[in-house]
Amino acid sequence: MYNFTNIRAFFIRILPTTLSRINLAQNFVIRNSSSQSNLANIANKIQNDPERERKLKVLMLEVDVFRQEGRKAPDPEKLTSDHWNHLLTLKTRSSRQKFYSYLWQIEKKKENARRKREEEKAEIAEKRTEKMKLVAEQEHIVYGLNFTSMFMRIYDSTINMWMNNRLTRAMQFAPKIVIDCSYEEHMNRAEASNCAKQLMLTFAENRQANDPFDLHFCSVNFEACGARLFQKLIPRLLDADFPINVHKQSHLDLFPKERLVYLTPHCRNEMTSYDPDDIYIIGAMVDKRNTDPLSLAKAKRQKLRMAKLPLDKYLQWGSGSGKSLTINQMISILLVLKGTSNWEEALKIVPRRKIEAIESNEEWIEKRLRSLKYSPRS
Repeated sequence: MYNFTNIRAFFIRILPTTLSRINLAQNFVIRNSSSQSNLANIANKIQNDPERERKLKVLMLEVDVFRQEGRKAPDPEKLTSDHWNHLLTLKTRSSRQKFYSYLWQIEKKKENARRKREEEKAEIAEKRTEKMKLVAEQEHIVYGLNFTSMFMRIYDSTINMWMNNRLTRAMQFAPKIVIDCSYEEHMNRAEASNCAKQLMLTFAENRQANDPFDLHFCSVNFEACGARLFQKLIPRLLDADFPINVHKQSHLDLFPKERLVYLTPHCRNEMTSYDPDDIYIIGAMVDKRNTDPLSLAKAKRQKLRMAKLPLDKYLQWGSGSGKSLTINQMISILLVLKGTSNWEEALKIVPRRKIEAIESNEEWIEKRLRSLKYSPRS
């Protein structure tokens, strides 16, 4: 009797030598135009590279085998060109399996979110029907929310236009802040994705402020993974009428060097107050793995002034908590500092989980006695 596991292992082992003769694309049924366009884009990019084409076909078969075995693998029709390109860079089977599981979880979350939206729509429609029955039964006008009202409805588009107009005014009169996006090569894919989300939150929090900054995203490489995700999060990023400043040039090419101040946690000079005449630079980097002082080295190389936030002076850090802040937290701190000139108020932005509760003198004495295992009664 044949062992199916051994046969499958033998088939996978000899597969790379026979794929050049077999057109595996015929084994995959393309049910929608989006997946067809994704595969067409990849085919156009690798048509001059037979080795990458062979690897792509192996990956397509691997995903199909994983799904037939009941493992956590996404639908290949829903994979984008970025997903396939990233899979081509993964060398080991275990790393690809982790990425398949990650994409499968995202796919299931989207399905659950879609199902919840449909349920919410049905619930809203049912409530609306009940309200209309209530109105029909009443002899007089019914006032209240979703009924007759003297107030005009403010749509989300109106609020967006109002916030964008505030950013347009900030471009003319507000102080400038530079976000240095030149650290893409020092981050892996997960860190670049996290950085892009922080950049999106930075733009959103600055737009919601009463007196926003004039943000400038400099040294942006639009071919990099983080920049592409940033553009995906803000679809109108490169539109001419959208109030955001995105530059390929460095901050040295756009602003006077004597006004630039690089905010880096690795320098010794503490920032004492906010100066609206200075242009502060924040490095767009998520350094979960790399702890090298890259921003300090870059500021020294460019001979710029440097400063760091006085975190140790005003905060008591908890044990085991990192002192790193996200990009959007830095912007929020500078926004409060610009409006109040109060460090204690500005540093309330720092998450409470990073800060140790300040104890009174009596509490500290009792804690110290317990650590020494001493009791006054003994």
